[in-house]
Amino acid sequence: MDDFDFEGRSTDRFRQEIRYLLGYREATLQDVDKFKSWMIKNVFQNGVKKLQQVEHAYEYFRQERIEHFASRELERYISSAHKIFEHKLFNSIYSELSSDTKLVMDSLLMDEAIKDEDDSELKNISEIKFRHLKQDIPGAKLKNVAFAIQKINYLQQLKLPKNLLSNLSVKLIDKYYTRVMAEIPSGMLDYKEHIRYATFSIFCCFRSLYLTDSLADLFIQLTHKMRTSSENYINKKILSEVRKVNGKFDILSSLASISIDNPTGTIEEKIYPEVSKETLVNIVKEHNSRGRWYENQVQKKMHSLYSYANRKMLLQLLDAFIFKSNSIEGNALLDAIKLIKESRELSDRYYPKDISVPIKNVIPSQWMSLVVISESGVKKVNRNNYEIAVLEELRLKLTCKMIWIEGAHRYRNPIDDLPKDFEERCEYYFKLVGLPLNAKEFTAPRKKELHENLKALNDTILANKKVKITNKNGGRIRITPYAPQAESVNIKKIHEAIKKEYGTINLIDILKEVELQIKFTEKLHTKASRKNFKKEVLRYRLLLCLYAIGTNVGLKCVSSANDDVQYSELRYVKRRFLTVENVRQAIVEVINKILEIRDPRIWGVATTGVACDSKKISVWDQNLMVEFHARYKGRGVMVYWHVEKKALCIYSQLKTCSSSEVGSMIKGILDHCTDMIVNKAYMDTHGQSMLGFGVGELLSFDLLPRLKNIYRQKLYYPSASQKGEYENLEPILKSAIDWQLIEDNYEEAVKHIVALKTGTMEADVFVKRFSQNNYQHPVCKTIIEIGKVAKTNFLCSCLMSEELRIEIHEAQNVVERLNSIMGFIFYGKLGEISTNVKNDQELSIVCLHLLQASMAYINTIIFQNVLSRPEWKNVLTPEDDRALNLLFHSHINPYGLFPLDLLKSLGITQDFPVNDDARIKGTEEQEEDLTELLYV
Repeated sequence: MDDFDFEGRSTDRFRQEIRYLLGYREATLQDVDKFKSWMIKNVFQNGVKKLQQVEHAYEYFRQERIEHFASRELERYISSAHKIFEHKLFNSIYSELSSDTKLVMDSLLMDEAIKDEDDSELKNISEIKFRHLKQDIPGAKLKNVAFAIQKINYLQQLKLPKNLLSNLSVKLIDKYYTRVMAEIPSGMLDYKEHIRYATFSIFCCFRSLYLTDSLADLFIQLTHKMRTSSENYINKKILSEVRKVNGKFDILSSLASISIDNPTGTIEEKIYPEVSKETLVNIVKEHNSRGRWYENQVQKKMHSLYSYANRKMLLQLLDAFIFKSNSIEGNALLDAIKLIKESRELSDRYYPKDISVPIKNVIPSQWMSLVVISESGVKKVNRNNYEIAVLEELRLKLTCKMIWIEGAHRYRNPIDDLPKDFEERCEYYFKLVGLPLNAKEFTAPRKKELHENLKALNDTILANKKVKITNKNGGRIRITPYAPQAESVNIKKIHEAIKKEYGTINLIDILKEVELQIKFTEKLHTKASRKNFKKEVLRYRLLLCLYAIGTNVGLKCVSSANDDVQYSELRYVKRRFLTVENVRQAIVEVINKILEIRDPRIWGVATTGVACDSKKISVWDQNLMVEFHARYKGRGVMVYWHVEKKALCIYSQLKTCSSSEVGSMIKGILDHCTDMIVNKAYMDTHGQSMLGFGVGELLSFDLLPRLKNIYRQKLYYPSASQKGEYENLEPILKSAIDWQLIEDNYEEAVKHIVALKTGTMEADVFVKRFSQNNYQHPVCKTIIEIGKVAKTNFLCSCLMSEELRIEIHEAQNVVERLNSIMGFIFYGKLGEISTNVKNDQELSIVCLHLLQASMAYINTIIFQNVLSRPEWKNVLTPEDDRALNLLFHSHINPYGLFPLDLLKSLGITQDFPVNDDARIKGTEEQEEDLTELLYV
């Protein structure tokens, strides 16, 4: 192929023959306008990123059977089409804005220009400025809440073309929203008039939605905090007042014996000499510390906290929201909220008799005794207790969207979460998630698979020496731990050989070397509309910023080690070029390169499973994301990882301590964007649920959890008539699968799965909506029923196969190892993220992830180079292969002040001879091979 003359006459003839064979034709100028129109409608309108626009263009030419334009010509046409799209978009928004709205926007952007002027000039300017709009709510304080509500009201009063803006795709909105968030007022004023007003309109409209979401989060946190604070107070009070009575059961036994022996005796004569009155009082107090008494004490403490501390703030939050509901039960709660707002100024302890107070479907049973009070046969409603009960119920209904908020994003109408064109494009969406259109075609193979797995487990369980099923406590599973695996004998020798050959490498040089080989900084596009940097200057400053943020040492510290860059210059580059999405694109570039250069003879066949786990990290707490972690103690956030078997992290995300790990697991599998095909997910008990199993089944990936409570798991069987076929499993069989329920709600369940797949619904929102508070929702019941099928199949495989149990345990050990390496890289400021801005917190994590991926890339090359030496041929044992991973770091030094020199390379290149036959490649159609030749 290297000797072929691509410029000769034969080449034209070959291309003509290939075109004829594939049904292609050459592109003409008449195709340009059609191509641009298609890009505007199907690509730019959906907010497709610049890196993926060319891929969509190639797909268009394949569908139309047209030989695409040359690369530079194609990029020119794409750029031209994008300018046309933006021009139409900005003008359509600009034309809908009134002159008054434009004046208000101008006043917002005049912040920096008038900051130092006289007060007399500031009197006519609104108190709210551009910088205020970009700030998140710093904490749960009354002044912060009041100012946040003021900002929302201010934004909602702007007469924006909301119908036009609401039809824009989320990705397109995020593009311009991020651009405005990165700008300073003077920078916005430099935009052309129609661009400035249009992008600022997008920002204002959706900033209002996000601030409303933050207020809703704050409301939920405050309401929940009242209960947790009350419980903690009562627990401490019980511990201080009631000591545990030693020998309590002996005392009770003695009381019983005395009563039997002396049925007619008096308590004072027979019992008190043996058991003192004080002891009996302590036993009574200890008993009363449980059950209904405890709940009443907690509720009374909540009454105190609400009346004297939180009432004013919570009612102010209620006034800021417009609540809506799609159910009758929710409408009753809305009536209760309306009553609370109207009667907030009442001074009486109870509601007046002439006011109708909604009770049914509003007040939960545990609150009824404190809300409805009977005095002399007359029932009264305690106003404060009623408000607390309604607020608690509202918190539960908001999380599952039985109540939603108008003007919010995550708490919006649940109908808006679903694809609007599902009915029109039903076949396309079912194909997108790989599911059959007919419900019976979905259930039939799963009935068969479930029966076969249960039958196989039933037939082998008696001969299985490692697994036993007992009748203890209604049925228990007992698993004998497997023997410890043999340790690797050569891994230490490999590490010593690496350190001997390569010495100690500075972490910043690793980042630089990866950039020199992969050029991932080209993926870090500016958030502005243009850039005026020289390529090498920008590259240099981007690497310094990524290193400073990823190690948490800070921009100021790194700038002091490099005399040719200033702190202010790094801050500018960070603000304009570094976003979470941009850095994720760079990470994807590095990870894909690692997967490409890996040799399967060393690393094994490409894996399709990821291990998922989280780690707590300390963060400044003046923001709504930071929470107290009940298990790890202390305030902070959680970093959730998705890591493949050889310790390559493919996705990272930030989550709150209390948010569901199931939602984070689903999000990572859907959004990782790497070339790795993921169809297995390993996790601990917290990362799985019956809902998670159902989603995994519908999205075609297997959940493989390491269950802490596997001893009390139950199995579900296909039908009641088949239960007798699994007699050896009788103690752990629970109930039959309701296949009719699945078939009746199959299409609606798939619609929600499509919403997850396409990104119209966030995974965390999905999990919250179908939590135990909304269990009766038919879609929730359907997905959980599907989850019962998937979980039973998993348990059957897990109980039959010790190899699978070992595989799960090994995967979880890998992600635990990754958690430990995080502290090695992220060492600055003692590992605490010193910012209250959520976007900056997320940026720290993805920059840390980029450094990890860079380490993995260099380590992959180093391992393959060392193991290619003749002395290592056929040396590695299966134990060595199992222990081989990319997190080796004893040859890496992250500490100190390291200058960056882009002209000096480490010289680490891929010396290992690649075996193309052994490499795992995706299958390619013959047509694609010929098409590639056509495009040469």
